[in-house]
Amino acid sequence: MTNRIISLLDYQRLKLRIGQIKPDSQVSSSQLITLVRGVNSATLLDPTNIPANVVTMHTRVKLSYPDSQKTVSLQIVYPEEADSTQSKVSVLAPIATALLGRKVNDLVCLLTPYGTVRVKIDYILYQPEAAGDFSL
Repeated sequence: MTNRIISLLDYQRLKLRIGQIKPDSQVSSSQLITLVRGVNSATLLDPTNIPANVVTMHTRVKLSYPDSQKTVSLQIVYPEEADSTQSKVSVLAPIATALLGRKVNDLVCLLTPYGTVRVKIDYILYQPEAAGDFSL
């Protein structure tokens, strides 16, 4: 599997939020460990050097499920910004954790209670770094 790419700004913000998660929160310890490992093992780049095909925080992405031909669009956000009515998914959700730092055309495998689900990153609808929105 290819190495993740995360902006230094996203890295700093994620580490801060991870440190603020209380032990009695609804975030599972295994999900938190997965996010921490992904963030810690990522290649860190200045936001101005992030390639336009990389999924970063606040990226809106179009995904497909090759096994079912289903497609979906979502935006990866910080937990306090999550809103299912607007397809804003918390980075603490397994799908968002799996996508963060990955590239267009990557195939990501998610372990679910029902088995492994394959998700393909079809294209990026909006990426803050590519749009010059470094304050998000």
